[in-house]
Amino acid sequence: MTNFNHYINALDHFIDLSAKDATSNIAKSHGIIGLTRLIICMERLGLDASDVCFIALPDYTYTRNSLRWNSGFPYGCIISINQSVPFIPIDFRPNCCGVIFAQIPNQDFNILSIRNTYYELMNSYNDIDSTDFNRRNHFFGLYHSEENDTYYFLIHGSFSFAKKQLYSEKNDALLSNTSSFNILNMPFHFLLDKDAKSYYKKYLYYEKMTMHYRELILKELFPNAQILFHRTHEGFMDMGTILLGAYADTIPFNCPIMLAPEANLPLTNINNPVKISISRKLYCAPHGGGYALSSVTNVKKLSELQNEFLVTYTNYSQMLTNNIIDMPFYYRTDSADKWCNQYKKGKIITNLKPIFNLKI
Repeated sequence: MTNFNHYINALDHFIDLSAKDATSNIAKSHGIIGLTRLIICMERLGLDASDVCFIALPDYTYTRNSLRWNSGFPYGCIISINQSVPFIPIDFRPNCCGVIFAQIPNQDFNILSIRNTYYELMNSYNDIDSTDFNRRNHFFGLYHSEENDTYYFLIHGSFSFAKKQLYSEKNDALLSNTSSFNILNMPFHFLLDKDAKSYYKKYLYYEKMTMHYRELILKELFPNAQILFHRTHEGFMDMGTILLGAYADTIPFNCPIMLAPEANLPLTNINNPVKISISRKLYCAPHGGGYALSSVTNVKKLSELQNEFLVTYTNYSQMLTNNIIDMPFYYRTDSADKWCNQYKKGKIITNLKPIFNLKI
C-alpha cells in the first residue's frame, strides 16, 4: 500500500466530533498524518490496524507540548488501538494529568488563606515540585451553585515525578527499550510485547501516585470534601485506549468540563456512546475547551508532510507559520454545549459560577 493509500485509509478511521473551526482543522490535518504513521507502523509489525479509531472531540486542538505535536499527536482526542498484542506508541507522552472535583462545606473562603495552606503543603513533600500546579493550564478553582447554594472545588494538574518516568527523553532506561521505524521521513517510536506491558504497569503506578497526591492536597485544603469525580485525561483508559485531553469509559458517567477561567463550569452527564467499531463503543467527553487561535478565520496547510500553515485573520491579513503552538490563543467556551446539544452525547446537569482560581 502506498503512503497516499495509507492516508486515505486513515481518513476512514477518523471520527470528527470536533468544533470544526479553523484551529480544529489544523489539528485534523496534523492528526491524520499522525494516524497514518501509526497505521503504517502497526502494519509493519504485522498488527491488525483495521479497528484503529481516532475520535476528535469538541476541544480538539493542537498541543503546546512540542515533542508530542511534532510526533503527530494533537490534543482533545481519543485513540483506540484495541490490540491483542501489547503495543504502545510512546510519543503520545502520557503524564497522568487529570482532575479531582469535590463538593466542599460552605464557609468564608479566603483566597490568600488557601494560598498559604497550599504553599505549606507543596513544600512539605519531597516528591512534589512546588511549581507543578503553575504550569500551562493547571489550576485550582472554587465554584458556586446558585441553585442550591453549594460550593465546589476543582484541582487540575499532574506532577513532575510522573513525567520523569514516563517521558522517554527524560528516562534513559525507557529510551533504551524503545524501538522505532522511519515513517514519512520521521522516526516513530513504540514499545512492543513485554516492554509495552512493563511501561503500562509503570504508568498505572504513577497514575495511582498522582491521584493520591491530588486527593491529599484536596483533603488538606478541605478535610470534609466529598469527592464527586477523579479521573485522568492525559494517559490511558486501558492499554489499547489513549486519552489526550479526554475522558472515556465503557459505562455512562458524570464529569465537569473545564472551559475558561471566567466561564461557568458545566457539570455533565455523559449518556450516549460513540460507536468506534462493530463490537466497541465508548462513552466520551472533552476535558475542557481547548485552545483556539485568536482572530483566525481560516487555515490552509501548505504541505501534508510539513508543518507549514497559511493563517487568515478576520481582517483578511495572513501569516505563514510553522510554529502554530506559540501563536496567541484563547479557550473555547462552548465545548460542553457542542458535546451535549449538538452531538447529543450527554446533557448539562448544571453550570457552576467561578468564584476564584489559583495558579501559583
